[in-house]
Amino acid sequence: MIALHEVLSHLRSLDPKEVSRKCEVAYLPPKEGKGPRYLVNVLDLTYCFDLADGTAEEVVKRELADPGFSVVIAKYLANQVKFEPQKGWVAIEKFVNAQAYHSDYVRKVLRPMIEAFGTKADLFTQSAVATGGRREKLGGISFSFKFFPRLLTLVQLWPSSDTVLGRAEVSIKFSPHAVQYLEGREAVTIAEFLVKRLLHNRTRRRSVTV
Repeated sequence: MIALHEVLSHLRSLDPKEVSRKCEVAYLPPKEGKGPRYLVNVLDLTYCFDLADGTAEEVVKRELADPGFSVVIAKYLANQVKFEPQKGWVAIEKFVNAQAYHSDYVRKVLRPMIEAFGTKADLFTQSAVATGGRREKLGGISFSFKFFPRLLTLVQLWPSSDTVLGRAEVSIKFSPHAVQYLEGREAVTIAEFLVKRLLHNRTRRRSVTV
């Protein structure tokens, strides 16, 4: 896995205007004692990413992101400039070293989703809409999300009442180009962050996007 300092070194060498355009983020130049930063939309939140030390802070609650999530943001900014978004979806198994994090994926992603929404399809729909999801005409109850402005995720839920064995099923997929610069560990980090937002937004309501 590439260390954060290596990603930062590359990111600092890039033209901020190009990064802003290709990643659909806002560049904040040095000002009033603060170094250069990027404002990055992540689902229904916005993070301020500091180019000096690689930290990311949520702008409303001023909470620092976990170091692992800061790496994901850095990799998005440093690498998305080289790729155009592609249609379709890829499963987490397509990412490098994904198998090494399978147990984390089950424990932190699949299990919480099934426990929260496996028998509550309407609640999942409500939460997905509140998190900025867009309904997709795919299998199960499907919603796509702009995890980052140019990196999408897809969540599909088959409630327990709709499956042959009576057990709910969940699938999370990603924009195909994500496998070019993210590894399995980072894909799990993204999926876990998305699930946490879905759980957080269970009580929020927003109009459905079709």
